[in-house]
Amino acid sequence: MKELAARPREFGRRQQNPARRFGGLAAVIALHIVIVYALVNGLANKVVRVIEKPIETKIIEPVKPPPPPPLPPVQLPPPKFAPPPPPFVPPPEVPVQAPPQQTIVHQATPVETPKAVPPAPPAAPAPKPAPLQTSVGVVCPNSDEVRNSIVYPKDAQENGDTGNVVIEFTVDPQGHITNEHVAQSSDHDSLDTAAFRAVKRFNCIAQGQAVRVQVPFSFNLN
Repeated sequence: MKELAARPREFGRRQQNPARRFGGLAAVIALHIVIVYALVNGLANKVVRVIEKPIETKIIEPVKPPPPPPLPPVQLPPPKFAPPPPPFVPPPEVPVQAPPQQTIVHQATPVETPKAVPPAPPAAPAPKPAPLQTSVGVVCPNSDEVRNSIVYPKDAQENGDTGNVVIEFTVDPQGHITNEHVAQSSDHDSLDTAAFRAVKRFNCIAQGQAVRVQVPFSFNLN
């Protein structure tokens, strides 16, 4: 314990050594004197001028390596071609023998005698023509009136044509005139046409059956 108490006293004594204290002060004063001397003599300006001078810089281009030597040409191996296949040779044909076939014997069949064909029935008789009515006035009451009103054709008058014409027609069960035609001609077309047109004007009466009628016409200039 006594040793520990004696150590701080020794440390305080060491700090109170005047030689060390004056040495530190002298060093600080000397440093200030050097700084003031440098300012007075312009050392600081020289340092600033040196710093202000431009710094020369040079760009050094890198040396490019020489190009590599060209590669030698690569020789490709020649293409390999497969040999063509050998031509196809068909195998030799072996004749094929057909198996023996059985012979079929046809026996003659008895021929039957054709049966007699019955005769065809007789054809139906053709319908009889309609009965001829001689009196046209009974079937067509206005026949006389129509025949008296016929105008003599002008060209027949100029040429002096005359003649007799017979027109035949059929009156059906309904009283209509059908199948009209010239049964006897006068050898003059104008006279035949006038008689044919006159028949078209007839008003006939139904007779209950078809009736054929012949109407004579006489053309005379006298």
